[in-house]
Amino acid sequence: MQPIKIYSSIQEKNPLQIKFEDTILKYFKKKDEVDIVNEILPEVNSKVSIKLTFPITREQLTKLDRRQLLVILEVLNSSIPEVSLFKWSNTLFGQSRDAYNKLILLKQYNSLYSKYEYAISISPFFYNNLLDSLVIAIFISVQKIFDNTTGASSVTIEKLLLKYEKNYTNFPAFQDIYKWDKISEEKLLWKWKISEDEIEFFEKNNYSNCSKDDYVEVSPLLVLKLNEWKLNRFKSLKKLEYLYAQRNKIYVHNDKLAMNNLDKLTADNPLTFDDFEHFINFSLKFTHFILLMLTNINYAWEPTNINDWEQTLKYTSIGLEKTKKDIEEKTRELRDEFNNK
Repeated sequence: MQPIKIYSSIQEKNPLQIKFEDTILKYFKKKDEVDIVNEILPEVNSKVSIKLTFPITREQLTKLDRRQLLVILEVLNSSIPEVSLFKWSNTLFGQSRDAYNKLILLKQYNSLYSKYEYAISISPFFYNNLLDSLVIAIFISVQKIFDNTTGASSVTIEKLLLKYEKNYTNFPAFQDIYKWDKISEEKLLWKWKISEDEIEFFEKNNYSNCSKDDYVEVSPLLVLKLNEWKLNRFKSLKKLEYLYAQRNKIYVHNDKLAMNNLDKLTADNPLTFDDFEHFINFSLKFTHFILLMLTNINYAWEPTNINDWEQTLKYTSIGLEKTKKDIEEKTRELRDEFNNK
């Protein structure tokens, strides 16, 4: 297969783009002009910051990306499954990203402590409360994402996985297809970045010599199998049972067991820092991938100002060193003044 010639090739229109456009056009055909102009279009235009005009045409919709089309479909209360997947993935991705960012702060603290111990030690009350708040916030976020509530109103990662299982065939097998003549084309498969805890799965599925951070080609079905495998492993290792036990006994309710013997409770339901990292990465990567397939947007989850904390500690250390030198200099001046009397 010859290499892709991006500048001389034509990107084939994504099937989801076509489906979203068709659904929107079909909806507007059923509506009266007065309702469209006075009620529907103003709301749609305000939600996606665009200017659709009546009559709605495919030419207008083709200029929009898939995320904008999904937002329009959401405003129109469309019942196609992609809208529900978009809403659920968007919600859980946001929660996962927040938890991930807080986890990054905890990891930063652990890595920075030895280097900036003195700068940290001058504000023990602040840092103790900050760390406690981060731990609690991470725990609450994770237990919300993995909540075991069975009610119809709960939005959880396991329910999203079930939704995806029912609808994964709606996603195209290829991320993009480029054509540069009538018979030549290049199909670009979806890519997945392997985490350390996923290596075993990929090796069992005939991906040889896998390493952490490798990118591998995947299908929507393989992504389903991977995330089912990861969720089942959490369950087989009783990690979710431990999460629910700590949630109910420590973080949500004032339980006598936690009051009388907290050490035993946590020892019987052990969760490590790595466990929470695996929980968060599972939800983060899965929801991110669904959003990528739906919208063709690679949503960022790494904070851009990730080094702020170290810079703050760095300048605090500089200030402390300056203060120390000023005190030493002032002490010498006072000593000299005293000795000269």
